[in-house]
Amino acid sequence: MDWLSWLRGILVVALFGWLFEALQPASAMKRYTRLAIGLLLMVAILHPIVTLLGSRLPTLAKPFWTDGDVQGLLQQGVFLQQREQKAAQASYQEALSRAAMAAVLGVQGVQKAQVQVTLSASEAPESANVQVVVASGGPATLQAVRKAAATALGISQGSVRVSWTEGGVGP
Repeated sequence: MDWLSWLRGILVVALFGWLFEALQPASAMKRYTRLAIGLLLMVAILHPIVTLLGSRLPTLAKPFWTDGDVQGLLQQGVFLQQREQKAAQASYQEALSRAAMAAVLGVQGVQKAQVQVTLSASEAPESANVQVVVASGGPATLQAVRKAAATALGISQGSVRVSWTEGGVGP
């Protein structure tokens, strides 16, 4: 495309735009007509530039990252996902331990308690180790502690192991 045909195209678009605008009655639509004509004029002016860049557009449109970068990003995403999953699991395990400890402390005769919960592969409570300091009560208190912890965790009483100290010494 030579520059004379380009200039002729711009003049034709401008002339038809002026003629169309002159024939349109004065209204609110005249503003939109001017906008459309201006856009057409811009396209006519930029046409040679776009055709010159046309052969280079595939290289310009190529993504700015490489396959190695994508693999690195995917690996980093997997690492971050695993780290967040471990942190969430630890937080969940701690919350379960606190809930079981609150239930155990509600048993009459228990002065102090410490609970450690073990999670299964499906992240469900599997077992619990409970250490308590009891004022008195004997086996009935320990059975009540086992039942309270099992109920709080939603596991069987056989999965709760209780160790106890009588008096003021313990966890």
